Amino acid sequence: MDKNIYVLDMPDFEPVYLEDIEYGYSGKRGDELKKLLLETSSFHCMYCYANLKGDRTDLGEIEHSVEKTLSVYLKECVPNMSVTCKNCNQSLKRVGEKRRKDKMKSHMKQYEENLVCKGFKCKSICNAYAGLRKQYCKVNKLNLQPFSMTGDSSGLAYRIQYDIMTARFVSSTKYNYNKEDLEILEHHIRQFKLNDVEYKTQALIEFIEDTIEADGKYNRHKNRYSNYIVDLFVENIKEYSQEMILKICEKIYINYQLRHIIRRKNKDNRRISDNIKSQ
Repeated sequence: MDKNIYVLDMPDFEPVYLEDIEYGYSGKRGDELKKLLLETSSFHCMYCYANLKGDRTDLGEIEHSVEKTLSVYLKECVPNMSVTCKNCNQSLKRVGEKRRKDKMKSHMKQYEENLVCKGFKCKSICNAYAGLRKQYCKVNKLNLQPFSMTGDSSGLAYRIQYDIMTARFVSSTKYNYNKEDLEILEHHIRQFKLNDVEYKTQALIEFIEDTIEADGKYNRHKNRYSNYIVDLFVENIKEYSQEMILKICEKIYINYQLRHIIRRKNKDNRRISDNIKSQ
């Protein structure tokens, strides 16, 4: 194997706005924007990568990257809108929202003074909005989508990877990030609870189990599994033989089971220790 198939590079999302289509937050413009954003993300949440393709419908919601309540201009700012799952939009993103907005108040005057707004006719990130996004990312430690951020001092693109063997989302190891970069990326991962036990995706292990049961054959139908990491993993293994794919999946599954046993043992040990201390 000439590449690390056990590490998945989570994509940046870069929609291409068509000149002859009007985009916006609601109504027909909102429908057009949502359609484009879903196509851009292959029908996945741009923050937690959950599958947004439902039965005869889609489950995505338009989300304002920088809170629309900070400025009247942000509500219809086309590049300021991403597509997310309901949980990321209405729950996780709202954690700390008031604090984030308070931190941004000092930057809003400069943003509006420098803004030449085209409203729903806007098809690119203007200088005023680019400056606001940069401050938002730096102050609030969130990697906004679409068009993810770059480090203020390092200039490095902010990217996340999924480490299959540890079953964790991590800052990309392809970049030599500085301390500020890592703080932002790690805070972003915590904000959207990508590694929290109660939120962590099980999509890949479900795919692994199905593929082992089928002796290395796998279903190529997109959006069958609940997270983008399955699609990315399939892309990584598509050139391998059925026999090799079975070996790869067995290796991942054994590692997963061993980690599960260790976690359960550590949990039991902590419970025993707590019981002893309480006596």
